[in-house]
Amino acid sequence: MSIDNIKTSLEKLRSTLESSGTVDSELKGLLQSLDADIQELLKSTEAATSTTASAPASDLRSALIERAQGISARLAVRHPHLQPVLREIADTLTNMGI
Repeated sequence: MSIDNIKTSLEKLRSTLESSGTVDSELKGLLQSLDADIQELLKSTEAATSTTASAPASDLRSALIERAQGISARLAVRHPHLQPVLREIADTLTNMGI
């Protein structure tokens, strides 16, 4: 999986959120916060000159995976149309090896 894959997934999530009026504000805020944190991780990864992951980046990636999986579980019940996109994001983060 590549950084481009996760960017595509994030864009799908953003467009789905914009077109869906059924997501409550709390969940929408969680998703937007997760999106912003993943964007920051991607920026720092792209800017890194080393090809190996640093411990802080690895810790951040692990925390983001856990958050994405937790939000995904909530979406599965309340907003099943959004859940596959978030699951894809969590899977991509897991497989990236940032």
